[in-house]
Amino acid sequence: MDSLAHILDEARLHHLAGDRRALRALLKQAIPHRVAYYRENLGLTRHAEFADLLCKALLLELDEEEEESIELAELAYVSLCEELKKGDADPYEQRKMRVILLHYFADYLTDSIIEIFLKKYREYNLLQARNLALDSIARMQLSDIFHIEQHYGERIDEDEQLNDICNDIDIAPNLSDQELAEADLMHRVLHAYLKAKYK
Repeated sequence: MDSLAHILDEARLHHLAGDRRALRALLKQAIPHRVAYYRENLGLTRHAEFADLLCKALLLELDEEEEESIELAELAYVSLCEELKKGDADPYEQRKMRVILLHYFADYLTDSIIEIFLKKYREYNLLQARNLALDSIARMQLSDIFHIEQHYGERIDEDEQLNDICNDIDIAPNLSDQELAEADLMHRVLHAYLKAKYK
């Protein structure tokens, strides 16, 4: 197994060269070692690059089992939260990546949301619990989008990808201050839960 630093450096080179075939092969090679790489990265602290690597694997549909998909999404999420907490990289890009992750891969994060916040519902009505979890994830997306609008309004106006996501979110975008605070709290709690899970 190559070191994570080597994998991240190679991924950057393949990306810059536009070598999609080599990047896909590298991502396939990294997927089986995702948890070990996450733990290695706790010392390396290249959270943004690691999250990007995992998100690329998801977007390219290189994962083969649902368990792989769930772990890739969860590890990408916790790594993005760590990067935002660290504050070294561009917070616009990290929040945007977190919105993309939550939007396109919400299904892989619902089990954790249910486990943390909706255990009672799961016992009696799993479908209702899943729907509530998806609504919660939508509010978490809106919370990040609202934060981006407040701090980077000029960038979001020109960002077609984020605008498409905004238009695609099923719940009303006019969250109250209390709902925004609750969504921010959900981000913090989910981050702490996943960090403990993969410790």
